[in-house]
Amino acid sequence: MLFAELFFRFASVGALLGVCALVIRDGLHIRAFRFGLLVAVSLICLFITTGPENFRISGPIAVPLRLVDMMSIFFIWWFGRALFDDDFRLNRREWIILAAFLTIRVPNRLNFMGFNVPNDEWMNLALVGAALAMMAHLIYTAISGMKQDLVEARRRARVFFAVAIAMTAAASTLAEKVAIETGGDPDISLTITTFAVLPLTIWALLWLARLYPEALTFQPAEPPRPKAPEIEPRDAAIHVRLIAVMEEERAFVEQGLTIGALAKRVGLPEHQLRALINRSMGFRNFSGFLNHYRIGEAKAALADPEKGRLPVLTIAMDAGFASLATFNRAFKASLGETPTEFRKKALANHDQN
Repeated sequence: MLFAELFFRFASVGALLGVCALVIRDGLHIRAFRFGLLVAVSLICLFITTGPENFRISGPIAVPLRLVDMMSIFFIWWFGRALFDDDFRLNRREWIILAAFLTIRVPNRLNFMGFNVPNDEWMNLALVGAALAMMAHLIYTAISGMKQDLVEARRRARVFFAVAIAMTAAASTLAEKVAIETGGDPDISLTITTFAVLPLTIWALLWLARLYPEALTFQPAEPPRPKAPEIEPRDAAIHVRLIAVMEEERAFVEQGLTIGALAKRVGLPEHQLRALINRSMGFRNFSGFLNHYRIGEAKAALADPEKGRLPVLTIAMDAGFASLATFNRAFKASLGETPTEFRKKALANHDQN
């Protein structure tokens, strides 16, 4: 058992270092990969500071490493959300949750490492609850976003990837708690994590890495070029129909419009409409596709002097948004300014002309 654990532990460290190298070389410009790098680093810190006494880093140098590895649950949460939600950003809510988590987690970890820091039972329960809540939210994010997702490969990976990571983390957290309560091995959670991480990391390496045979002959390999959205000849007629439904029939103003309902209006199976919007127009999720039209409608209304006294809420609702908060977030994410700021500038420019 010791040999198997050591094999999985150090093989995981090597594979995770490979993932880090690939992300640093090729993926730092992608937000999800930056969070993935944090996940990999935190897991490396975990594996090299735990396990059999003669095969781990200990002493003062282990303290900062253990404080990093305690963040792995948070980094997994952020990574999964960024992977499945193109609009995910770390906002005030995420930082407040992180601060609350660290307020409990840091004393708990220092106490576990032998420092004379108070650690009450409620803190342990709160940490377990927080970990399970984050993993449950990650599963919910993956599953609930499937309908909106227009990227077929990501749709297929959602449940497998999020549930695999979330269930591993949840099982590890629960196993540790049960072991402590029943007098069992408190390191059982580490064993579960050790055996689960290696196959996931190997899968990540295969996902990220590509072998270019040209490299073995010292010939430069052409980097893959991103394809621009294009309309295939067979899709031309249905694309015209989609544009007519959106621009002439103004389907986008219908609040709560689903891709299934739009597919019926266009006369196309849902999966084909999803592929058409992604392939021909470049949108990665259905809400982004709708917001493209809704924000365009709202911009025209906000810049219209005759509608200068019309409340922003009315303009948002008329454009198809379900709430003012949703409209404000989408508008600022698209244009970098609030609807009120946009209206003020647009009307000022109109007066000058």
